[in-house]
Amino acid sequence: MKKIAIVGAGYVGLVTGACFAQKGNRVTIIDNNQEKINQLLEGTIPFYEPHLDTIVKDALAKKTINFASTIQEALSDNPAFIFSCVGTPSLANGAADLSYVENVAAEIGTHLQQHAIIVNKSTVPVGTAVKVHNIIASKLTERGVTISFDVASNPEFLKEGDAVNDFLMPDRVVVGVDSAHAAEALYDLYKPFLTTEKQFLVMTPPSAELTKYASNAMLATRISFMNQLAHLADKLGADIHQIKHGMAQDRRIGAHFLNAGIGYGGSCFPKDVAALVQMGMEQHYPMTLVKEVENINHVQRIWFSHRISTHYGPALATKTAGIWGLAFKPETDDIRSAPSIDVIKKLLEQGANVIVYDPVATENIKKIFGNHISYADNSQQVLQQADFLVLLTEWEEFTKAIPSQCLQLKDKVVFDGRNCFNPEDMQALGISYYCIGRNSNAPYDKPMSNQYVFTSHSDANIW
Repeated sequence: MKKIAIVGAGYVGLVTGACFAQKGNRVTIIDNNQEKINQLLEGTIPFYEPHLDTIVKDALAKKTINFASTIQEALSDNPAFIFSCVGTPSLANGAADLSYVENVAAEIGTHLQQHAIIVNKSTVPVGTAVKVHNIIASKLTERGVTISFDVASNPEFLKEGDAVNDFLMPDRVVVGVDSAHAAEALYDLYKPFLTTEKQFLVMTPPSAELTKYASNAMLATRISFMNQLAHLADKLGADIHQIKHGMAQDRRIGAHFLNAGIGYGGSCFPKDVAALVQMGMEQHYPMTLVKEVENINHVQRIWFSHRISTHYGPALATKTAGIWGLAFKPETDDIRSAPSIDVIKKLLEQGANVIVYDPVATENIKKIFGNHISYADNSQQVLQQADFLVLLTEWEEFTKAIPSQCLQLKDKVVFDGRNCFNPEDMQALGISYYCIGRNSNAPYDKPMSNQYVFTSHSDANIW
């Protein structure tokens, strides 16, 4: 059993703490939101993440997890590991906001009582481990005490919707350390989750910090590449679905993140791609490829909304748009940078009425749109009340829907941002089906005007 303090009860912190507690460690999770702490003490999870509620309740019953509202309270138990899992939102220029990370470091330096390994698990730019070390050291000096400590970088690689499985059965654990002691201690901590030593990757802190950004940028690149290729496929009469299968059989490429669609969203890819671009600018080495990945993702949403407005023209103001899917991906209620937000805004701007449904994310979207849109209790209610359907999240209940159900739509028109249906099936039913890169039976739109096309890398912030 090891004593572990986790600062931050968000997606990363709560999953990390709960999974460590499941292995019998003694975990204290700190969050300055007392209401959230009270909910967690009762076993209520403040967001949707499959299986997380079960392991938190189990840990509470076994008393291997506790929740506190201050770092001082948690450090009074002298934990051997202190994980910083606070947010690093984007600043206006795309750089990561490190204010929360820095505040945590200052609090640790103020209240540290004995040696500990401080672990940056938040996604942070290169050089943050050094910055955290200096802040803690400065606070110890102010106190007039000498306490040894290590700072390590241990980026998370958790997929929302499958985060618990990712932590319990990781494909790799990356740690950036400056001492053999820290490396050995972290290996011992993670050993119960590993099936082979090769999964535990030890490197320098800068390399570990950059590995996180590099991984997300690579996945985002695959998405944007396929989305751009999908437009060419439509123009040439090819099928992006068939192209994907042809590519995926190459072992060097594989099938992951090759689905054409409306683009990526969520709390990680948009933020981390922007931060990597900004890091390049700060080093006077523009990350031009990554910047274009970001540009393509922005354009994809505009292009998709443009297809709807092109189909209907001024008549869109008299229509009711039905939307299936609000979360940025299935199995989560997270709507951060979700395509649904941009599409709904565009529909409202053009005077359309909007009715939406999502299995778990509706309450979050209400915080943005309130009574400006309508909310259905189920997917069928959307079909019954809408003129046309917009599909934005590939929840299983949508992907397994029978295409003929769409005949309930008044206009029998579907705009599919996730390529969930077979175009030939929709055509046979007499449904006008707009998808992405699959030669939909609806005529392909004429090229957009220049206002929708990026002409330089400075045009990214179109929204």
